[in-house]
Amino acid sequence: MQLQKTRLILVFLGGILLTPTLAEAATGRYRATWREDPATTMVIGWDQISGSDPVLYYDVVDRAQQYSAYKYSKRPDVSLIAKGMNNQFARISGLQPNTVYYFVIKDNEGVSRRMSFLTAPDSPTVRLSIIAGGDSRNHREGRLDANRLVSKLRPHIVMFNGDMTAEDTATEWRYWLDDWQATMGSDGRIFPVLVSRGNHESSNKSLVEMFDVKNPDIYYAFNIGGSLLRLYTLNSLIPSGGAQRAWLEQDLKTQGNTVTWRMAQYHHAIRPHTVTKAERDELLLNWATYFYKYRVNAAFESDSHMCKWTWPIRPSREPGSEEGFIRDDENGTVYAGEGCWGAPLRDADDNKSWTRNSGSFNQFNWVFVDQYKIEIRTVKTDGADRVREVDHKNVFEPPLGLVLWSPSNGDVVTIKNRKAPQPQAKEEPEEEKEELLAARESTEVFELEAERSGEIVRLGWTTYNESSPMSFELLRSMDGGKQFQSIGKIAGKGKSQNAYTFEDKGIRDDQLLKNVRYRLKCMHSNGKVNYYDPRIEFEDRDDNDWSVFPKVVPDPKDGIVKINYNLEKPADILIVLINPQLKELARLTYNQQAAGPYNKSINLANAPPGRYLLIVKANGKPIAQFRVEK
Repeated sequence: MQLQKTRLILVFLGGILLTPTLAEAATGRYRATWREDPATTMVIGWDQISGSDPVLYYDVVDRAQQYSAYKYSKRPDVSLIAKGMNNQFARISGLQPNTVYYFVIKDNEGVSRRMSFLTAPDSPTVRLSIIAGGDSRNHREGRLDANRLVSKLRPHIVMFNGDMTAEDTATEWRYWLDDWQATMGSDGRIFPVLVSRGNHESSNKSLVEMFDVKNPDIYYAFNIGGSLLRLYTLNSLIPSGGAQRAWLEQDLKTQGNTVTWRMAQYHHAIRPHTVTKAERDELLLNWATYFYKYRVNAAFESDSHMCKWTWPIRPSREPGSEEGFIRDDENGTVYAGEGCWGAPLRDADDNKSWTRNSGSFNQFNWVFVDQYKIEIRTVKTDGADRVREVDHKNVFEPPLGLVLWSPSNGDVVTIKNRKAPQPQAKEEPEEEKEELLAARESTEVFELEAERSGEIVRLGWTTYNESSPMSFELLRSMDGGKQFQSIGKIAGKGKSQNAYTFEDKGIRDDQLLKNVRYRLKCMHSNGKVNYYDPRIEFEDRDDNDWSVFPKVVPDPKDGIVKINYNLEKPADILIVLINPQLKELARLTYNQQAAGPYNKSINLANAPPGRYLLIVKANGKPIAQFRVEK
């Protein structure tokens, strides 16, 4: 779905004109990465779809789209035509560590939406959140789910282990970068990505052209958090020995020994956990040997399209070893992977004696790093629309709806820093301990809805981390919520994420629906009871009852109303204004808008006073509706 220049199609109906207030630059397919120190630099890349003379304006203060108010500016350092795109890369330097910068791109056609990026911290006391995975290929639904979770988890860095596309074609790359826009945060935040080459990238050149990688051989390393972490990206598609091995050993010896933690990413798994993939003895010899010698703590692999964690292991041929590795909890490396960001899944059918767990599902690794430990979790990425966004002030707390892989021996792999003094535990007052424990182990209930279908009201909800045993009771009120009576009970299913449905067949009179309310009663094994009220959507709602939609009021000075909507994928946008008689009065069209959040200012100065409904449609389907009162 190639992005095209945005055209404004203004249609006059009944004397009303809808107009946007600011022309947008025809730029898209945004991405961020690094070539130099992540604490003080950033590379912003984009596709200059049309227009000319682009300039990136940036500042530590959010100036919205008022480009002239931004303190700093940068023209592209690189402009190149590749994969059917006009790729621009602005290499920004002299930045402050761990700082949010806001930016827009202006060209001769307009100004882009306002976006932002966060520089890496340069202090080892700042905890890091990292997403690591790979193998997206061309299964767009699967990779979009994973991309949306990047947006919702808001990591400091994304490590992408290769195989972005299937055939490395121009069309596939345009689609891939279109879909990558779904990783953008709800506030316009772009999260930097560090890429390694996979076997479906036909050459190193592709990653240089798409991500401005500094080393044309696609192996490199960065410190993140000052002396906290050094990240290595290796290239398993060129000889692993020779120059690459020499560089790896030298860097581990001179730079790796100055940090607390060392992690690596590359594409091919050294010991794949599916029988259809070949063993990589050369990687064991040229890389794993040095991982052990210089204490690389974790390595993230892809290629096999399944999931695995190992115990800490090291190269060995001694008794008890298998396929050249043996478990070593003191000095070994944890290997995690192996894909899958949406590519076709393979069976996890080749476990070893040192395999901790394996499975086959779409996933990426969610990694936390601080001075005391590394924590690795695996996120199941299907169904991203059911997951809420993390708290922007605490990106380490799993959001509601997030599904973590939870095998029998736990859902977190922890690598401890045995040399670091452990932080002093804060003694909790006795009266608070029970409450804190309950909070840590609390059951989550989400997606609680009631929807009418014919003479049946169907209630549904989803739970995570249920206490055991646990039960649910459905309550119904016929008087608007004053008194509730039980209409059914359901037993809980256990700790994993569970979906429930219940059908209420007791409502036959449409008039009664106006006062019907439902409530879910959750009963825990310790006697604790929680109540939840569902979101109710009855099909028989009055079409003119617009009270369920958010209210917007035009500015009395200029008649402008501001609306927000989000595109999960590129689409043709139609914004329609209708009156209470459902007559269309005006419309505004945007062709092929890129995925991402949008803030629109629409001029309703010519609309007479009254009630209206403003409908936003993407490819013909409503995605947002606003109640206008003028």
